[in-house]
Amino acid sequence: MKAVTLLDQRMKWVALGLALVLTGCQTTGTTPAANQAPVDPRLANSSSAQFFSKSGWQACAGGAVVGMLACQLGNPSKKAQCMVAAGLAGCGVGMGANYYLDNQRSQYANAEDRLDATIADVRKDNQELQMLSDTARSVIADDKRKIEQIKQDIAANKVQSAQAQKQIAEIDANTAYLKKSLADVRSKQQEWTKVAAAERNNGARTDTLDAEIGKMQKQVAQLESEIDQLYQQRSSIRLG
Repeated sequence: MKAVTLLDQRMKWVALGLALVLTGCQTTGTTPAANQAPVDPRLANSSSAQFFSKSGWQACAGGAVVGMLACQLGNPSKKAQCMVAAGLAGCGVGMGANYYLDNQRSQYANAEDRLDATIADVRKDNQELQMLSDTARSVIADDKRKIEQIKQDIAANKVQSAQAQKQIAEIDANTAYLKKSLADVRSKQQEWTKVAAAERNNGARTDTLDAEIGKMQKQVAQLESEIDQLYQQRSSIRLG
């Protein structure tokens, strides 16, 4: 009996710690410093970029806190376990492959159901990545046009230095934001790869899961290429 009580206490501490982490991370923003150029609002306000942000954890924090509160206010037979499960639910691999696998195994006793749920989670990430890529392409296209206009003005010896410097700073801010977002996406894709490997090691057929992860890899590679093109085009400008 004492062992059960001790376990429940430990679970409560885990749940409390998880709640603090999630609520704390939820308020972590990406607001630029006062001396930095602002990021394009299309990127800064993108829910898809925030979805992949390791600092924001918006993908799961809000729902997790609500779920844990429901467990606390309700009367489930295993309140602490309920809080931990609610805290992890919806996070995908945001908390790492091992946490994700432990949570999936606690929710799905059937391996096939667990695999189906994992495939659905990766598909959701792919949808978010597609929306992020669409937004990024729109911003990149506009930034490329600005760069070409600056080049033309330099060639015609009619560049307005202050305005050009402001535009270049904004392009640099967008590029830095895109690179960070890309790193967040790549990190998540790598965690999904670990999940798939673990499922294969357990004897699961992961063809469909691997295909979804492959789609994510292709999207990541394409977005990286477009960001690199913008960076190279920007690097060709030299202002006095």
